[in-house]
Amino acid sequence: MGRKEFDKNMTAVAFAEAGEHDTAKNLLQGGKEKPMATQETAKKPYLKTLIFGTVSISAYILLFKNEKLVTDTFTMGGWRWIYPVCTAFFFSFIHGAFASNLLSSLGIEAKK
Repeated sequence: MGRKEFDKNMTAVAFAEAGEHDTAKNLLQGGKEKPMATQETAKKPYLKTLIFGTVSISAYILLFKNEKLVTDTFTMGGWRWIYPVCTAFFFSFIHGAFASNLLSSLGIEAKK
């Protein structure tokens, strides 16, 4: 076993230990190694962060500026229970998308 073969095998072992089984198999079968996306080369979602942040702040401002209308409408009862539920889902989605994109923009990713 030559030096190049040994390096290829050890690289495959490292990928297998990290849970990248497909990459390890590809290396052992003689395929070319996939280029690793580093934090420097990975595309950061700056635009998405800005958009979701703007929508989130705008929604909160709109909600608090119309506090009386929102309170009166949301407490009418009957079938209008759907208003606060949909509003909660909306705020949850927008804020969650903003937070996720912000963390990705800062380079903080979940462990795989």
